[in-house]
Amino acid sequence: MTRALNEAVEGRWQKADQPSAEALKKTPDNVNALVLRAVICEKLGRNDEAVENALKAVNINSNSFAALYTLGRLYSKGKRPRTGEAVNLLIKANRLRPEHPYPLILLANLHRAGQKGSYLAALQRLPEFTNSPEVVFESHMNRVYNRDHRGVEAAYIKLFEENPDNPELTSAIGGYFGYFRRYEFARKAYRRYLAFPAERRSAERSVRIQNRLREMR
Repeated sequence: MTRALNEAVEGRWQKADQPSAEALKKTPDNVNALVLRAVICEKLGRNDEAVENALKAVNINSNSFAALYTLGRLYSKGKRPRTGEAVNLLIKANRLRPEHPYPLILLANLHRAGQKGSYLAALQRLPEFTNSPEVVFESHMNRVYNRDHRGVEAAYIKLFEENPDNPELTSAIGGYFGYFRRYEFARKAYRRYLAFPAERRSAERSVRIQNRLREMR
């Protein structure tokens, strides 16, 4: 578990794969091992296996925040998200740890744009999350959905400059600037994303970004 976790923390998902499988084989009902295995499988593109492990973790301990959040997040993804089940899991995770921002952010994303602001506004009233990069990004994106673009560009430039080691945020910021045809900054964000080690970024997203960069020339 320690070896697998150390590799996962560094984003070396392929190297984390084998020790996490060994840990789970030795302790198949270990909730922490199941959750870690689910995350590693997800990062390696094995989504069915990821869901299987997260679901088993929830069935073993239905009060595990990590298990509930991981399964809820997995259910919220993909071409056919299991939205109703995801919402129930994320609400329970939020009740267990109301100070944690990520279940609320996912819940916000699963609701209509007009409802999203209430989740984020409540979240930003928690001092420890006021400046969370993910919360700031989502808050401004909610404004965009509601056709209020004031200050968004400057906020995203600041986020980009202050968070150079966050692949997900970098990709999202590039997507924003690309959509609104601010290609100079979109290129900068996309190139930073592609400069991350392969194990820290999505192969599918990397291909899409490379295609977008070619289109911007």
